[in-house]
Amino acid sequence: MKWYVGIGCFLTVAALVVVFSLLNVDQKHYSNTQTCDVDSDLELVEGGSFVMGAGAQYPEETPARLTKVDSFYMSTHEVTNRQFNDFVEATGYLTVAERALEQKDFLGIPKEQLVPGSAVFVKLSEAVEATTFLNWWHFIEGASWRQPLGPGSSISDKLDFPVVHIAYEDAQAYAKWAGARLPTEAEFEYASRNKLEDAKYATGDSLKLNDQYMANTWQGLFPFNDSAEDGFEGLAPVGCYPRNAYGIHDLIGNVWEWTQSKYYPRHYQHEEIPEDIRDTGYDPNQPGVSVGVIKGGSFLCAEDFCMRYRPAARHAQDTGLGTSHIGFRIVKDL
Repeated sequence: MKWYVGIGCFLTVAALVVVFSLLNVDQKHYSNTQTCDVDSDLELVEGGSFVMGAGAQYPEETPARLTKVDSFYMSTHEVTNRQFNDFVEATGYLTVAERALEQKDFLGIPKEQLVPGSAVFVKLSEAVEATTFLNWWHFIEGASWRQPLGPGSSISDKLDFPVVHIAYEDAQAYAKWAGARLPTEAEFEYASRNKLEDAKYATGDSLKLNDQYMANTWQGLFPFNDSAEDGFEGLAPVGCYPRNAYGIHDLIGNVWEWTQSKYYPRHYQHEEIPEDIRDTGYDPNQPGVSVGVIKGGSFLCAEDFCMRYRPAARHAQDTGLGTSHIGFRIVKDL
């Protein structure tokens, strides 16, 4: 497991334990507790062909390729804390963030520092005020899906929020328990394109529709101030924005979502993928790390920084690391 930051709202390669923080994270980032549309049904996404990727925004979105997907069912919203709690109670599952790190994977790191925890986003202005490292990601000992901001935080009044701090292994385990699977990258992008062809955003040429935000993203100067013009500062409960043409919520924004696909730095045809990276994926920013594709962007995607709230956008994520803005949803075959 390695961290990396940079162009995609994430972390730069560095030893995990170097970024321990004593920061008391402000609870207001999770202050919105209203309940929206939490219908947990699956919606049919009728298959078809579409142009996957884009040609001009970020190089990993190229080349744009005509791609075909079969019909499938997709959950109407991200898996919630309530749903994940049902899974944990039924199985006793322990997430990656709740397990102590293995000494063999972190040679040279003192054993007492290999503690359970996860990455939590903090506004840069607050990090400066707290005289912590001048970046907006901090490894918080004890942070997990149960305590999304670290010790002292809770999901007791946030059961209808997306579950976060989920590693790839955790998402796969839930999906298997639910008799489902994770979407492929192509399926996720196809559904998030909202039956629109040649459109930059899921809503057409703009993030807004009829002057209303259709997704939970960042408005304001990132990473200092989120003005919450879209109705939420930080994470939102599931289903607070309108369903798309398939009847599905939040495929864009709110949390990044795991797909089952491996990440490569461009769109390869299967036969084009070099054999030495076929099983693990490859990200030049973190060589040697197993990486998967996450899609959809999150509440941290801003016009002046990330711009990955577009259907074509994709990002590499260390499969062994969840964060406070990564969740998932499930799909089922016909």
